[in-house]
Amino acid sequence: MDFALQIAGRYLRARRRAFVSIIGVIAIVGIALGVWALSVTLAITSGFQESFRSKVLGVNAHVLVLKYGWDFSEYREVMASVRATPGVTGAAPFLINPMMITRGERIAGVLVKGVDPTLLGQVLDLPTYLVAGSLDGLRPASSQPPGPVDELPSARRDATLDDYIARGRREIERPLAPSVLPDPLTDPLLVPHAPSAPEPAAPAPEPATPVDRLEPGATPDYVLPPDDPIASDPLDAFAREVSREAETQGRRPEAQLPGVIIGRTLARTLSLGLNDQVRIISPLTGADAALVRQGATPRARDFRVVGIFDAGFDEYDSRLVYVDLWQAQRFFDQGDAVTGVEVKVRNIERARAIGRRIERSLGGGAYHTLDWESLNHNLFTALALQKLALSFVITIIIVIAAFNVIATLVMVVLERKREIAILKAMGAPDSAILRIFLAQGLAVGAIGTGVGLALGALNCWILTRYPFPLDAQVYLIRYVPVRPSAAEFVLTGAVAMLIAAVASFIPAWWASRLTPVEGLRYE
Repeated sequence: MDFALQIAGRYLRARRRAFVSIIGVIAIVGIALGVWALSVTLAITSGFQESFRSKVLGVNAHVLVLKYGWDFSEYREVMASVRATPGVTGAAPFLINPMMITRGERIAGVLVKGVDPTLLGQVLDLPTYLVAGSLDGLRPASSQPPGPVDELPSARRDATLDDYIARGRREIERPLAPSVLPDPLTDPLLVPHAPSAPEPAAPAPEPATPVDRLEPGATPDYVLPPDDPIASDPLDAFAREVSREAETQGRRPEAQLPGVIIGRTLARTLSLGLNDQVRIISPLTGADAALVRQGATPRARDFRVVGIFDAGFDEYDSRLVYVDLWQAQRFFDQGDAVTGVEVKVRNIERARAIGRRIERSLGGGAYHTLDWESLNHNLFTALALQKLALSFVITIIIVIAAFNVIATLVMVVLERKREIAILKAMGAPDSAILRIFLAQGLAVGAIGTGVGLALGALNCWILTRYPFPLDAQVYLIRYVPVRPSAAEFVLTGAVAMLIAAVASFIPAWWASRLTPVEGLRYE
């Protein structure tokens, strides 16, 4: 063994001053605590990343194929082309819209997603997340696919948001017919001081000409037929529509109701269980109100709870609702059209590349793809930045603890000045003196690092065996996720040893520069 290592070991075992020993122990404890905190932090942040990733991919596809515009009725041909793409393992259509779900006086905003029960298992892990019920009742036996989108009214099929806004603006700016405007000379509500004497009876006004009986080229007065829903407040139209749907649905046997699958959090919020009946209502938006006269009235429909899933991610368990694709198409009045196609790939790390390949195979144009990383970019970027920031802060703790290593070695050098001078007088080179104190500092760092890694591994095992609960409303998951990684443990130990080596080099270099005369001057 090198004599420098032997001397360093003897210096570690025999300390003539208790104060120096205390500083050394403090240095070891400081490094151990820093390494322990860093290893546990990396395991927990990696656990959050892995947990969120598994939850996101459990209820979301790896790649989405979407189309610009509203009419995506050729999805079957698109699915056939997607399945032929190398690396793709499954494809299924979906339709999604924001809705409201009610039971009694309880109401919640949800995202209603129409899926094909026969293809769902090819792209999502939803069947494995079911804690009650099954997919069997999602599609009633008597259910039939809707007709093509061409069967919808042209105003509903071809309208865009710009059409909504322009149509509403025209209705506001168009002057009302004179027969509808109130006459301030005869309307007592507009003339509060009108004489109380009865006015002569005015001749009965002629009935307004129905719109469908106008002569060609004539401009219709804005006198709407009594059955036109825009003749009243849109909210009244909404209430009438819900009442009609409720009467229709209420007469249907429960077994004939279409099925719905909800999350555990939503089931708890609405106090729902299997076979309970719920009502899904389309919200009344401004665009809907402007197009009430075109038939775009809100809809309501009853469903039967056939399954409850627990994805472990509160954002999904409280908001996602699954219904049969055919029922969703009828409910949303979209005919045989979908929002997009969900795709599952063999290697999720290549989802983006496969998505680009799908775009090229479809010819681009109206079609585009989104991979799971792009859809959840903000979430995973925030997690990565959080992991980096926490690791940096805790590494600073190790750096601060390394100052105790410097202090320990400086005290040892001052204590061993005479021995250093004698070794130099006997011909010991500067490199040997450097190795003596560098080895001593590395030994302190190695002991602290080893203890810290052992404590970190023990802590990770405890958190895995006895999960620490979290508030799902805040953290979106119910327990602290822990995913210890051997690579991260090795990286933590390497960083700690590097810091200890840098801290040890400064006093070791100073000791190697001492001269024999300087060491024996006061002896």
